[in-house]
Amino acid sequence: MSLFIAEDLGDMAVRWAAPILESPGVQHLYTTRQGGVSRGEFESLNFRHTGDSPENIRENCVRAAALLGCDYEDIVRTRQEHTDFIDVVRGWAPGMRIGFDNKQPSDGLVTNVPGVCLMGFYADCQLLMFYDRRNHAIGCVHSGWRGTAQAIGEKTIALMKKEYGTNPEDLVCAIGPSICQDCFETDRDVYDLLMARFGKEAEQFCQVRGDKFHWDTKGLNFWRLTQAGVPAEQVAVSEECTCCGEEKLWWSHRRQGTHRGVHAGLIALER
Repeated sequence: MSLFIAEDLGDMAVRWAAPILESPGVQHLYTTRQGGVSRGEFESLNFRHTGDSPENIRENCVRAAALLGCDYEDIVRTRQEHTDFIDVVRGWAPGMRIGFDNKQPSDGLVTNVPGVCLMGFYADCQLLMFYDRRNHAIGCVHSGWRGTAQAIGEKTIALMKKEYGTNPEDLVCAIGPSICQDCFETDRDVYDLLMARFGKEAEQFCQVRGDKFHWDTKGLNFWRLTQAGVPAEQVAVSEECTCCGEEKLWWSHRRQGTHRGVHAGLIALER
């Protein structure tokens, strides 16, 4: 298991996954709340378009993409609905899906096209990133507990193998800032579903506290990625919690409900 690196770039606080940061040919970052132009409950680096202005979101996208050497028109974004749908981006076209009006659900994106900037979103859920160092392909995948239960991480690896010949041993991966086990309290229905999906081995990631169940979904995703063949030392896991972490840095659905913004993660192959 590898670590995340925190850095302040002007007024923007960002996070990097060490194994991806140290790999040539790719740029990536995870954003925090800081460094944007949105106001009120969306202050300041918000990427959630419901309630915020398109002009604010565009400027926030411009600022984040610029740190990767990308333009606004390079961004291809997910449309997250807690599915296991993963889109393959096969070509670059300016503004291809940046307009926030795409209709097809897509919780994951993969590409091997240089210059395409994949963008996904997170608050309490995990945003997973993948980089195939041998075949130069990338993935950006939203994995809440439903996506994890649907094995979206493993399905991303399988899709990258099909599309690009990816060997899991060549992948470096990231599990971004997200809700911690203490904060992620569920009822039995989530326990029953995850146990049915993964079996008794999954119990190591669950703590029973009275009639509630606390899941370590970061640990669960780390386990699934390594079970799929990614070496443990090539997977970075953020220790930061979006729910009990600093409110000036993180939005959390558990803590704030719907009156909040979302963060973004971006990854792009260098041109």
